[in-house]
Amino acid sequence: MMDSIDRKIIYELDLNARISTAKLARKMHVSREKVNYRINNLLEKGVIRKFVTMINPAKLGYSIYKMFFKFQNLNKKKEEEMINYLMKSDYVYWIANAQGRWDLNITVFAKDINHFDSILSEFISKYGKFILEQEFNTTLQVEILSKNWVLLDNVTERKIAIFGGETSDLKIDKIDVEILRVLANNARMNAVDIALKTKTTERQVIYRMRQLEKIGVILGYTTSLNLDLLDMQFFKATINLNNLNLEERNKVMNYCKSNPNIGFLIFCVGSWPLELEMIVRDNKQFYDLMADFREKFPEVKGYDTIIFPTEYKFDWMPLCYKAE
Repeated sequence: MMDSIDRKIIYELDLNARISTAKLARKMHVSREKVNYRINNLLEKGVIRKFVTMINPAKLGYSIYKMFFKFQNLNKKKEEEMINYLMKSDYVYWIANAQGRWDLNITVFAKDINHFDSILSEFISKYGKFILEQEFNTTLQVEILSKNWVLLDNVTERKIAIFGGETSDLKIDKIDVEILRVLANNARMNAVDIALKTKTTERQVIYRMRQLEKIGVILGYTTSLNLDLLDMQFFKATINLNNLNLEERNKVMNYCKSNPNIGFLIFCVGSWPLELEMIVRDNKQFYDLMADFREKFPEVKGYDTIIFPTEYKFDWMPLCYKAE
Protein backbone atom coordinates (compact mmCIF):
# COMPACT_ATOMS: atom_id res chain seq x y z
CA MET A 1 0.00 0.00 0.00
CA MET A 2 1.41 3.37 -1.03
CA ASP A 3 1.30 6.34 1.30
CA SER A 4 1.17 10.04 0.46
CA ILE A 5 4.99 10.29 0.30
CA ASP A 6 5.20 7.56 -2.36
CA ARG A 7 2.43 9.23 -4.34
CA LYS A 8 4.11 12.64 -4.15
CA ILE A 9 7.42 11.13 -5.30
CA ILE A 10 5.71 9.46 -8.28
CA TYR A 11 3.99 12.74 -9.14
CA GLU A 12 7.24 14.72 -9.04
CA LEU A 13 9.08 12.08 -11.09
CA ASP A 14 6.25 12.16 -13.61
CA LEU A 15 6.75 15.92 -14.00
CA ASN A 16 10.52 15.50 -14.38
CA ALA A 17 12.11 12.07 -14.08
CA ARG A 18 15.58 13.67 -14.15
CA ILE A 19 15.01 15.73 -11.02
CA SER A 20 17.97 15.23 -8.68
CA THR A 21 17.47 13.32 -5.45
CA ALA A 22 18.63 16.37 -3.49
CA LYS A 23 16.11 18.69 -5.15
CA LEU A 24 13.31 16.14 -4.75
CA ALA A 25 14.19 15.72 -1.06
CA ARG A 26 13.98 19.51 -0.57
CA LYS A 27 10.58 19.64 -2.27
CA MET A 28 9.36 16.72 -0.14
CA HIS A 29 10.91 18.06 3.10
CA VAL A 30 12.54 14.69 3.76
CA SER A 31 16.10 13.37 3.63
CA ARG A 32 17.90 12.34 0.43
CA GLU A 33 18.34 8.87 1.91
CA LYS A 34 14.59 8.52 2.38
CA VAL A 35 13.88 9.64 -1.18
CA ASN A 36 16.46 7.19 -2.55
CA TYR A 37 15.00 4.37 -0.50
CA ARG A 38 11.46 5.16 -1.63
CA ILE A 39 12.38 5.37 -5.33
CA ASN A 40 14.34 2.11 -5.19
CA ASN A 41 11.46 0.45 -3.37
CA LEU A 42 8.95 1.60 -6.02
CA LEU A 43 11.25 0.22 -8.73
CA GLU A 44 11.82 -3.10 -6.94
CA LYS A 45 8.09 -3.59 -6.41
CA GLY A 46 7.48 -2.78 -10.07
CA VAL A 47 5.18 0.17 -9.39
CA ILE A 48 7.53 2.29 -11.50
CA ARG A 49 8.35 0.16 -14.54
CA LYS A 50 10.91 2.54 -15.98
CA PHE A 51 11.78 6.20 -16.50
CA VAL A 52 11.15 7.30 -20.07
CA THR A 53 12.10 10.22 -22.29
CA MET A 54 9.31 11.68 -24.44
CA ILE A 55 10.67 12.06 -27.98
CA ASN A 56 8.60 13.86 -30.62
CA PRO A 57 8.59 11.93 -33.93
CA ALA A 58 7.22 14.95 -35.83
CA LYS A 59 10.50 16.79 -35.28
CA LEU A 60 12.33 13.89 -36.94
CA GLY A 61 10.07 13.77 -39.99
CA TYR A 62 7.56 11.13 -38.91
CA SER A 63 3.77 11.24 -38.78
CA ILE A 64 1.76 9.14 -36.34
CA TYR A 65 -0.76 6.55 -37.51
CA LYS A 66 -2.96 4.24 -35.44
CA MET A 67 -4.36 0.87 -36.50
CA PHE A 68 -7.31 -0.88 -34.83
CA PHE A 69 -8.15 -4.54 -35.48
CA LYS A 70 -10.94 -6.98 -34.66
CA PHE A 71 -9.89 -10.59 -35.25
CA GLN A 72 -11.53 -13.89 -36.09
CA ASN A 73 -10.26 -17.48 -35.74
CA LEU A 74 -7.02 -16.26 -34.16
CA ASN A 75 -5.57 -18.89 -31.83
CA LYS A 76 -3.09 -18.17 -29.03
CA LYS A 77 -0.06 -19.43 -30.94
CA LYS A 78 -0.83 -17.29 -33.98
CA GLU A 79 -1.54 -14.27 -31.77
CA GLU A 80 1.88 -14.63 -30.10
CA GLU A 81 3.54 -14.91 -33.52
CA MET A 82 1.75 -11.75 -34.66
CA ILE A 83 2.76 -9.79 -31.55
CA ASN A 84 6.39 -10.91 -31.96
CA TYR A 85 6.32 -9.75 -35.58
CA LEU A 86 5.04 -6.32 -34.53
CA MET A 87 7.52 -6.08 -31.65
CA LYS A 88 10.40 -6.42 -34.12
CA SER A 89 9.15 -3.69 -36.47
CA ASP A 90 11.36 -0.61 -36.68
CA TYR A 91 8.29 1.60 -37.05
CA VAL A 92 5.95 0.31 -34.33
CA TYR A 93 5.85 2.62 -31.30
CA TRP A 94 3.00 1.12 -29.27
CA ILE A 95 1.13 -2.21 -29.14
CA ALA A 96 -1.69 -3.07 -26.75
CA ASN A 97 -4.33 -5.78 -26.68
CA ALA A 98 -7.83 -4.45 -26.20
CA GLN A 99 -11.30 -5.27 -24.92
CA GLY A 100 -14.46 -3.68 -26.24
CA ARG A 101 -14.78 -2.36 -29.77
CA TRP A 102 -11.36 -3.69 -30.88
CA ASP A 103 -8.94 -6.51 -30.07
CA LEU A 104 -5.62 -4.81 -30.85
CA ASN A 105 -4.39 -1.22 -31.12
CA ILE A 106 -1.07 -0.39 -32.83
CA THR A 107 0.65 2.97 -33.26
CA VAL A 108 3.29 3.37 -35.96
CA PHE A 109 5.57 6.15 -37.17
CA ALA A 110 5.77 6.63 -40.95
CA LYS A 111 7.24 9.27 -43.26
CA ASP A 112 3.96 9.75 -45.17
CA ILE A 113 0.69 8.01 -46.06
CA ASN A 114 2.38 5.86 -48.73
CA HIS A 115 4.97 4.68 -46.23
CA PHE A 116 2.19 3.89 -43.76
CA ASP A 117 0.31 1.98 -46.46
CA SER A 118 3.37 -0.20 -47.08
CA ILE A 119 3.64 -1.01 -43.33
CA LEU A 120 -0.09 -1.80 -43.14
CA SER A 121 -0.04 -3.84 -46.35
CA GLU A 122 2.84 -6.00 -45.12
CA PHE A 123 0.97 -6.72 -41.90
CA ILE A 124 -2.25 -7.58 -43.77
CA SER A 125 -0.38 -9.85 -46.19
CA LYS A 126 0.76 -11.92 -43.20
CA TYR A 127 -2.35 -11.85 -41.01
CA GLY A 128 -5.19 -10.60 -43.22
CA LYS A 129 -7.18 -13.85 -43.05
CA PHE A 130 -7.58 -13.34 -39.29
CA ILE A 131 -8.84 -9.74 -39.60
CA LEU A 132 -12.60 -9.39 -39.23
CA GLU A 133 -12.60 -5.60 -39.16
CA GLN A 134 -10.01 -2.83 -39.29
CA GLU A 135 -9.76 0.93 -38.93
CA PHE A 136 -6.93 3.43 -39.04
CA ASN A 137 -6.45 7.14 -38.51
CA THR A 138 -3.81 9.83 -38.63
CA THR A 139 -2.89 11.52 -35.37
CA LEU A 140 -2.64 15.29 -35.67
CA GLN A 141 -1.65 16.12 -32.11
CA VAL A 142 -1.43 14.44 -28.72
CA GLU A 143 -1.54 16.35 -25.46
CA ILE A 144 0.17 14.31 -22.75
CA LEU A 145 -1.11 15.44 -19.34
CA SER A 146 0.72 14.89 -16.07
CA LYS A 147 -0.49 12.04 -13.85
CA ASN A 148 -2.35 14.15 -11.31
CA TRP A 149 -4.62 11.17 -10.59
CA VAL A 150 -1.81 9.63 -8.53
CA LEU A 151 -2.28 12.28 -5.84
CA LEU A 152 -5.01 11.97 -3.25
CA ASP A 153 -5.49 15.73 -2.95
CA ASN A 154 -6.85 17.86 -5.77
CA VAL A 155 -4.06 19.60 -7.71
CA THR A 156 -5.42 21.83 -10.47
CA GLU A 157 -2.20 22.77 -12.26
CA ARG A 158 -1.06 20.24 -14.85
CA LYS A 159 2.04 19.87 -16.96
CA ILE A 160 1.30 19.23 -20.64
CA ALA A 161 3.61 17.98 -23.39
CA ILE A 162 2.53 18.37 -27.03
CA PHE A 163 3.36 15.33 -29.12
CA GLY A 164 3.03 15.25 -32.93
CA GLY A 165 2.11 18.36 -34.90
CA GLU A 166 3.63 19.53 -38.16
CA THR A 167 6.60 17.44 -39.31
CA SER A 168 9.93 19.23 -39.72
CA ASP A 169 12.56 16.49 -40.34
CA LEU A 170 15.37 17.94 -38.23
CA LYS A 171 18.75 16.36 -38.85
CA ILE A 172 20.46 14.61 -35.96
CA ASP A 173 23.79 12.82 -36.03
CA LYS A 174 24.91 9.41 -34.75
CA ILE A 175 25.81 10.69 -31.28
CA ASP A 176 22.38 12.32 -30.89
CA VAL A 177 20.70 9.07 -31.93
CA GLU A 178 22.75 7.03 -29.47
CA ILE A 179 22.01 9.46 -26.63
CA LEU A 180 18.28 9.30 -27.42
CA ARG A 181 18.39 5.50 -27.55
CA VAL A 182 19.93 5.33 -24.07
CA LEU A 183 17.63 8.00 -22.62
CA ALA A 184 14.41 6.63 -24.14
CA ASN A 185 13.97 3.97 -21.46
CA ASN A 186 16.52 5.23 -18.92
CA ALA A 187 15.54 8.84 -18.36
CA ARG A 188 17.21 9.09 -14.91
CA MET A 189 20.59 7.84 -16.08
CA ASN A 190 23.27 10.39 -15.23
CA ALA A 191 25.35 12.12 -17.91
CA VAL A 192 28.55 10.25 -16.93
CA ASP A 193 26.95 6.85 -17.55
CA ILE A 194 25.31 8.04 -20.76
CA ALA A 195 28.72 9.26 -21.95
CA LEU A 196 30.25 5.84 -21.25
CA LYS A 197 27.50 4.06 -23.18
CA THR A 198 27.69 6.46 -26.14
CA LYS A 199 31.49 6.74 -26.16
CA THR A 200 31.49 10.51 -25.77
CA THR A 201 32.08 12.97 -22.91
CA GLU A 202 29.83 14.08 -20.06
CA ARG A 203 30.05 17.67 -21.33
CA GLN A 204 28.96 16.60 -24.82
CA VAL A 205 26.02 14.63 -23.41
CA ILE A 206 24.77 17.59 -21.34
CA TYR A 207 25.16 20.01 -24.25
CA ARG A 208 23.43 17.72 -26.74
CA MET A 209 20.55 16.94 -24.39
CA ARG A 210 19.95 20.67 -23.89
CA GLN A 211 19.99 21.21 -27.66
CA LEU A 212 17.56 18.34 -28.25
CA GLU A 213 15.26 19.84 -25.61
CA LYS A 214 15.60 23.31 -27.17
CA ILE A 215 14.59 22.17 -30.67
CA GLY A 216 11.67 20.12 -29.33
CA VAL A 217 12.96 16.62 -30.06
CA ILE A 218 12.98 15.85 -26.33
CA LEU A 219 9.65 16.89 -24.79
CA GLY A 220 10.43 15.86 -21.23
CA TYR A 221 11.22 13.01 -18.89
CA THR A 222 8.55 10.97 -17.12
CA THR A 223 7.55 7.60 -15.65
CA SER A 224 5.98 4.40 -16.93
CA LEU A 225 3.79 2.92 -14.19
CA ASN A 226 2.31 -0.51 -13.53
CA LEU A 227 -1.38 0.33 -13.32
CA ASP A 228 -2.35 -3.09 -11.95
CA LEU A 229 -0.23 -2.48 -8.85
CA LEU A 230 -1.93 0.89 -8.41
CA ASP A 231 -5.43 -0.65 -8.81
CA MET A 232 -6.07 1.50 -11.87
CA GLN A 233 -7.21 0.73 -15.42
CA PHE A 234 -6.45 2.21 -18.84
CA PHE A 235 -9.50 3.19 -20.97
CA LYS A 236 -9.84 4.91 -24.33
CA ALA A 237 -12.93 6.61 -25.76
CA THR A 238 -13.02 7.20 -29.54
CA ILE A 239 -15.46 10.07 -29.90
CA ASN A 240 -17.61 11.32 -32.76
CA LEU A 241 -18.64 14.97 -32.65
CA ASN A 242 -20.79 17.06 -34.98
CA ASN A 243 -18.35 19.94 -34.89
CA LEU A 244 -14.78 20.19 -33.65
CA ASN A 245 -13.69 23.65 -34.71
CA LEU A 246 -10.89 25.59 -33.03
CA GLU A 247 -13.18 27.04 -30.37
CA GLU A 248 -14.53 23.60 -29.46
CA ARG A 249 -11.03 22.13 -29.44
CA ASN A 250 -9.95 24.74 -26.91
CA LYS A 251 -12.98 23.94 -24.74
CA VAL A 252 -12.14 20.23 -24.87
CA MET A 253 -8.51 20.97 -23.98
CA ASN A 254 -9.54 23.05 -20.97
CA TYR A 255 -11.96 20.36 -19.83
CA CYS A 256 -9.24 17.70 -20.01
CA LYS A 257 -6.77 19.86 -18.10
CA SER A 258 -9.27 20.14 -15.25
CA ASN A 259 -9.85 16.38 -15.02
CA PRO A 260 -6.93 14.54 -13.37
CA ASN A 261 -7.93 11.14 -14.80
CA ILE A 262 -7.55 12.16 -18.44
CA GLY A 263 -3.97 11.34 -19.41
CA PHE A 264 -3.97 11.76 -23.19
CA LEU A 265 -6.02 14.04 -25.43
CA ILE A 266 -5.70 13.07 -29.10
CA PHE A 267 -6.91 14.98 -32.15
CA CYS A 268 -6.98 12.87 -35.30
CA VAL A 269 -8.24 12.49 -38.87
CA GLY A 270 -10.27 9.39 -39.67
CA SER A 271 -13.59 7.87 -38.63
CA TRP A 272 -13.53 9.94 -35.45
CA PRO A 273 -11.80 13.27 -34.69
CA LEU A 274 -11.12 12.86 -30.97
CA GLU A 275 -9.79 10.28 -28.53
CA LEU A 276 -9.56 10.54 -24.75
CA GLU A 277 -7.33 8.13 -22.85
CA MET A 278 -8.03 7.84 -19.14
CA ILE A 279 -6.60 6.22 -16.05
CA VAL A 280 -9.52 5.27 -13.80
CA ARG A 281 -10.35 3.00 -10.88
CA ASP A 282 -13.05 1.02 -12.64
CA ASN A 283 -15.78 0.98 -15.31
CA LYS A 284 -18.07 3.17 -13.23
CA GLN A 285 -15.55 6.00 -12.97
CA PHE A 286 -14.95 5.83 -16.73
CA TYR A 287 -18.67 5.92 -17.61
CA ASP A 288 -19.33 8.68 -15.07
CA LEU A 289 -16.54 10.71 -16.65
CA MET A 290 -17.92 10.14 -20.15
CA ALA A 291 -21.44 11.07 -19.00
CA ASP A 292 -20.05 14.34 -17.66
CA PHE A 293 -18.15 14.92 -20.92
CA ARG A 294 -21.32 14.38 -22.97
CA GLU A 295 -23.23 16.78 -20.74
CA LYS A 296 -20.55 19.45 -21.22
CA PHE A 297 -20.32 18.74 -24.98
CA PRO A 298 -23.84 17.92 -26.29
CA GLU A 299 -22.47 17.85 -29.86
CA VAL A 300 -21.02 14.40 -29.11
CA LYS A 301 -22.84 11.94 -31.40
CA GLY A 302 -21.49 8.87 -29.66
CA TYR A 303 -18.35 7.05 -28.61
CA ASP A 304 -16.78 3.59 -28.50
CA THR A 305 -15.01 2.19 -25.46
CA ILE A 306 -11.68 0.38 -25.49
CA ILE A 307 -9.97 -1.12 -22.42
CA PHE A 308 -6.25 -1.92 -22.58
CA PRO A 309 -5.37 -4.78 -20.19
CA THR A 310 -1.84 -5.28 -21.56
CA GLU A 311 0.76 -3.09 -23.24
CA TYR A 312 3.22 -5.18 -25.23
CA LYS A 313 5.39 -2.32 -26.46
CA PHE A 314 5.73 1.37 -25.65
CA ASP A 315 8.99 2.62 -27.14
CA TRP A 316 9.70 6.34 -27.45
CA MET A 317 12.72 5.57 -29.63
CA PRO A 318 11.83 2.92 -32.24
CA LEU A 319 14.59 1.80 -34.57
CA CYS A 320 13.28 3.85 -37.49
CA TYR A 321 15.29 6.82 -36.22
CA LYS A 322 18.61 6.95 -38.01
CA ALA A 323 21.52 9.39 -38.01
CA GLU A 324 21.81 11.80 -40.92
